[in-house]
Amino acid sequence: MPKPSAFHRLLIAVSTAWLLSVASAKADFEISIGSGTIDPGGNLLLEIGISSDAPPQNLAEFELILEITPLSAAPGSSLVFVDPQSETFLADADYIFAGTSESIADDLPSTQSNSGSRITLYDLSIDSLGDPLDVSVTSGNLLATVDIGHLLGGAMPAATAGDQYEVGGAVESFFTDESLADLNFTFTPGVVTVGAVAIPEPAATTMLMLASCGLVLQRRRR
Repeated sequence: MPKPSAFHRLLIAVSTAWLLSVASAKADFEISIGSGTIDPGGNLLLEIGISSDAPPQNLAEFELILEITPLSAAPGSSLVFVDPQSETFLADADYIFAGTSESIADDLPSTQSNSGSRITLYDLSIDSLGDPLDVSVTSGNLLATVDIGHLLGGAMPAATAGDQYEVGGAVESFFTDESLADLNFTFTPGVVTVGAVAIPEPAATTMLMLASCGLVLQRRRR
């Protein structure tokens, strides 16, 4: 069997180094922001998930910063983070810090700031003494939920149908373990689409008109 040439050995070494660099640069956490459809002028609850590849990565603290960016929007209309937030995720059994949340233990709000288009959520996992406590992150964990609201701003509901907004994560977010070591993360943004305005079916409209006419005639006879 012929021995590999110097060029082949160099190619193998470069390929191996590249694969190792890709593996080392892989994020500790993948943050997935939900997508959905919102009624014109309505509200929507978006879920934010967190996952980690094997072996599971530990998490003890996070500051999550989310931003809304319009992709297409009717003049005057907008999508905002509702103020105040319901913070329903804190009581969810799937919440990553369920049972160890400082926000729950000390009755503290998770929402740190909310400008409408940008929101900051924070929480810390603690033990019975109040010290940081690592929680193992695998897959299917809930990191947070956010309440989203659509504002018409003078626009007709029909004019906003199909408008889209991206909900993404800001690089200023941070995630640490109990030793306060910063952990890498990547975001998968979500897209919120404004739904179409419901239009009554012709048959339903006709029945409504006939019922109204009958009511008017009945009143006149009296």
